[in-house]
Amino acid sequence: MNGSIPTISGDMHLVQTPRPGHRKTRRVSPDSRSLWHLIESIAIAMAQGYGLARTRALSHAAPMTRMLGQRDHLYTETAMLEREVAIFRAQRMAKPPRRRPQFDPRQRAEILQLSVFRGWSSKQTALRFGVHPNTIRNWRRSLRDKGRAERLLGEPPWNRLHEAVRWTVHEIRRLCPEREFGTRTIALHMIRAGIQISRTSIRRILEEERCKTDRWQRHVPTPDAGDAIHLMNPKAPHFVWHTDITEVGVLWKRFEIAAVLDGYSRKLLAIQVFNRRVTTDDMVRLIQNAAVQSDTTPRFLISDRGSQFRVQFTDACRAQGIVHVRCKVRVWQLNAKIERFFSTLKSWLRPSCLIPTEARIQERLDEFQIWYNEHRVHGAHPAHTPNEQLVGIERDPVRFTHGGGAEPTIRIDRQSTRGDPKLFRLDIRVREQDRAA
Repeated sequence: MNGSIPTISGDMHLVQTPRPGHRKTRRVSPDSRSLWHLIESIAIAMAQGYGLARTRALSHAAPMTRMLGQRDHLYTETAMLEREVAIFRAQRMAKPPRRRPQFDPRQRAEILQLSVFRGWSSKQTALRFGVHPNTIRNWRRSLRDKGRAERLLGEPPWNRLHEAVRWTVHEIRRLCPEREFGTRTIALHMIRAGIQISRTSIRRILEEERCKTDRWQRHVPTPDAGDAIHLMNPKAPHFVWHTDITEVGVLWKRFEIAAVLDGYSRKLLAIQVFNRRVTTDDMVRLIQNAAVQSDTTPRFLISDRGSQFRVQFTDACRAQGIVHVRCKVRVWQLNAKIERFFSTLKSWLRPSCLIPTEARIQERLDEFQIWYNEHRVHGAHPAHTPNEQLVGIERDPVRFTHGGGAEPTIRIDRQSTRGDPKLFRLDIRVREQDRAA
């Protein structure tokens, strides 16, 4: 009958022919088995017997027997690992030198450390890792030169920042993906929270997961300012003020915004919006309001060469004891601080102004002034806001390293100022704990 009678032929044993849809099974004849199959069977039996004996030794009541079992287990593991490494070493040595995989800087440092701990010579180290002895000698000579050592072996691992600090950098970037929130701002916020870190470290941590590319930056020559150094870099607050006017467009309307900025602390002293052309009288009143709110007047007031800042404006400043300084043609560096402020203002003002009325925009500008002076960390200061720079707060940040004695616990929270998500502030809380404790 079809497929129901088993067949026997000599020493060949076949299973009953399966029904349709079932898997077909076949037994191999003892005469056709290879010698490797016999060796594998013997090895399995010996390994099981050896493992059973070791298990009984490890669970023996006598401490000496347990110790001997542990020592025997370590010897066995070492021999097995040596066999594994020999296989990979032979595979590597079989390739031509130019086609062998290259070691990265961290692996090179590990190889040199192992050669010192094991007491290997250059020839023995090269034989172990499949490289030429001259390569090992070149690595050891590069240790004397700091530049060559860092390029070949990387930076020393003991200066690596703590993982909590590295997590903080990535978390801040995730919470604040805005383009204006760059590496300098992240570093200033972390220093403000008590964590010592530099801008270059922030950039290196953020570029760990992506390919680094060389960027060509155009060098902009700075014109010779002559005797204007004391105006560009004042040493005291309310010594130099900057004022200027900019134009913004909200929907279908155009507005002009005038502002006054302190050159030392970068504090925004006054800001006002106009739905018309700003006049000289408007700027004079704005300077007077800034003087009243600050309870002082500056020594110098810098402006551009606009029509609002001519003889009438200069006379009004002289009446208040202020020396009016107009920038030279094509010398934007003298009044660059307020120009940079207007760039920041426009980047935050455009997505927030939805109702094109003068009162609504002025309300938003007042909120921006509070945020800019109290919560925004300025890049020109050591992790200070403009108000803190006026007071003169000193900070002593701590550098948390991977192997340091302090274990930090860091919490980050992003909060909005007056309900505006674009005017946010970071709340970073650091709790330091002794690693030994």
